[in-house]
Amino acid sequence: MGRRRRRKVVKIVRKTLPKVFVCPRCGARSVKVLMKAGTGKAKVTCSICGLTAELPVSPSSQPVDIYCQFSDLFYARKLG
Repeated sequence: MGRRRRRKVVKIVRKTLPKVFVCPRCGARSVKVLMKAGTGKAKVTCSICGLTAELPVSPSSQPVDIYCQFSDLFYARKLG
């Protein structure tokens, strides 16, 4: 007689928020958000085309929120 088979443990894969985003100007996946907690500002830069912006940050902001503000400003034609 054999042993009783154990049931496999099912791992739940959770999606994480991205750290590198798509540039609205050049379309490359090269936009990084650098948050400076002490100053209350975040710097958003594209390493391909050089598009940059400095945005105000609230304490509860995530990099995704700041990227959304950045893309909204770009599409409103308030950034280069």
